[in-house]
Amino acid sequence: MQRSYVRVLGPWLPPDKEARILDAGCGEGALLSVLRELGYINLGGLDISAENVAICHKAGLSFVYQMDVVQLEKHDPTVTLEVILLMDVLEHIPKDQTVSLLAQVRGRLTRGGWVVIQTPNMGCVFGHYHRFNDLTHEFGLTEKTAIDLMVAAGFERVDVQVRPAWNATTFLGRIREQYLKVLHRVVYLAEDSSRPRIPTKNLLIRGIKR
Repeated sequence: MQRSYVRVLGPWLPPDKEARILDAGCGEGALLSVLRELGYINLGGLDISAENVAICHKAGLSFVYQMDVVQLEKHDPTVTLEVILLMDVLEHIPKDQTVSLLAQVRGRLTRGGWVVIQTPNMGCVFGHYHRFNDLTHEFGLTEKTAIDLMVAAGFERVDVQVRPAWNATTFLGRIREQYLKVLHRVVYLAEDSSRPRIPTKNLLIRGIKR
């Protein structure tokens, strides 16, 4: 799991182990546990589920609180953060609340800090399956609409990056990734220059606050 998260987040993990990091919508705390193992010491987490928060506490993640991510501005309002993580969260938020949430996220970041978002990629050849295979999913994004959403929330276009979420750590997993790359190119041969470039089932989005 650690290798998978490190491969997914890669250079978007802060080099400073004392950076203040908030995992908003942290679930059962898997990513927070990995970050702690990697040596990060200023961690925070929140999740809407009381059950998930209890699991986090049992795992020694006492800094996790129960809260809806759409109320992020109420979480330690005097503290700014170097990194906010929204991993597999955005697609569960009603579409009309996403701009407000991301504006709150931007407001909580230090200058030079960033948010990292993982969300289903509707440009993936399996995108609709992953979008509709979970009844709690509200919407999905493409590379283009991901940037549009971040700009609507106040991030400058030049400060938004979107990249594939490759996460395989085994030989068989790497073979599947190569197959997906080929399949993606074949499926979109008939599309013009606007075709999506990212084949992975998830998008990784980073917005930096300048």
